[in-house]
Amino acid sequence: MASIRSKIILIYLALALGVGAFVLFASFSLRFLEQRVNEGVAIAAFQETAQEMRRHEKNFFLYRAAADLVAARDLANELERQLDKDRSILAELAQGDELPALSRALASYRRQLDGPSVDDDAVRATGHAILTRSESLAERERASLGGSVRQSRHALLWSVGVLVLLALAGGQVLYRVVGRPLRQLEEQLEPLAQGRFRTFSMVSKDREIVSFTLALNRMLEELDLRRRQVLQSEKLASLGTLASGVAHELNNPLGNISGAAQIALEEIESLPPSLPPTMRDELRSWLRQIDDETERARQIVLTLLDYSRRPAEAADPIPLREALEKSLLLLGPRLPEADSVRHDVPAELRLKADPRRLQQVFINLIQNALAAGARHIHIQARPASAADWPPVGAALVLGGPATNARAALIQVSDDGPGIAAEHIGQIFDPFFTTRAPGDGTGLGLYIVGEIVLDQGGAIAVASSPGGGTCFTLWLPCGVAQ
Repeated sequence: MASIRSKIILIYLALALGVGAFVLFASFSLRFLEQRVNEGVAIAAFQETAQEMRRHEKNFFLYRAAADLVAARDLANELERQLDKDRSILAELAQGDELPALSRALASYRRQLDGPSVDDDAVRATGHAILTRSESLAERERASLGGSVRQSRHALLWSVGVLVLLALAGGQVLYRVVGRPLRQLEEQLEPLAQGRFRTFSMVSKDREIVSFTLALNRMLEELDLRRRQVLQSEKLASLGTLASGVAHELNNPLGNISGAAQIALEEIESLPPSLPPTMRDELRSWLRQIDDETERARQIVLTLLDYSRRPAEAADPIPLREALEKSLLLLGPRLPEADSVRHDVPAELRLKADPRRLQQVFINLIQNALAAGARHIHIQARPASAADWPPVGAALVLGGPATNARAALIQVSDDGPGIAAEHIGQIFDPFFTTRAPGDGTGLGLYIVGEIVLDQGGAIAVASSPGGGTCFTLWLPCGVAQ
């Protein structure tokens, strides 16, 4: 099967060859300029030495100091050494017999300074001739260096132009190889953006495009499930904010109603004796019913307030089995039989979670199973990784595990009547319940889902009518692999 990769490699090889040729050319050009700069440094040093020689010469004529005469003579010797050392460099810039004339002038200048008496005019004339020639060489060297820089700049610009044209040609070929199939895929994505799902057709025989198309088709199979999860999360987030505000507003009037009902119960005994006993008992029953229902409403409000606040993250991992056993201890009086709940949880398995909220998860799951009619519940846990998620056969999945975390996989299964297919997508919605009015708040599983997601975990449920229900929890241990 053809591959975009092989085509891209060929294009990149051509570009790499072009870049390599450009780098070599630029390297040679820069090396040439470096050589010219070094030559300029040598000529500049020759000129500076000549200027320094003339300075000591003038100081000698002004002050007649023997040190200046010696310094001028030494510098003349230095000029001769520089001339011999850099003769090949200076010869490229000299005109005619300029270098031999400069050499003769230096020898004459040195002899004039070494004589028993110094002829001021002759020394000045010879020194002036030496300095004039050195300045001429330096000026020609600067002009030559400027020309070399311009020539190298033009050559580099032409090279960059050729390289750009080569890159544009490679880009054009690459666009024809990749752009057309991707554009066709983009056209097929338009219906998806509008909510219309359909399988992507193959637009190229290149291996990468084929793999990409297959991946898109697999994505479509999961998209509906993920979209429902996102809608669920958004709904819960909005409802959590709303519930918190409503709970705060309801708490005070509910307290007042409860207090008034209790006061009224105390005042019943002070009613006139002429009131029939049956009416007195009826009033007492109504007031107790008001107080009980008010207390139930207050408990719902307190639950909403409790779970609208996020607790602080646990500092250290806690034993999972210890949290489960504490939950079973709290549930003891409500369990129909001593062996209603069995568990198989390793003692060494630890989770980085809030212990109070973890206990609430177990309590709610167990209570929900018992309320649905289950007689026996089995809880088991084992170490797991992201590869174990999602569980096989899950009908509803909330959240997804982090790929770099160690975790515990916890299964809570029961022998109850199961969940109807039309209800399984709503079990984590707040206030959803299939029980009779007044026989449940519909917050138990909602709270379980919120706690698990807050702890960075995930939850899934598998159920079939008459075949029981299994809740699977994926909770991180708080330790990276």
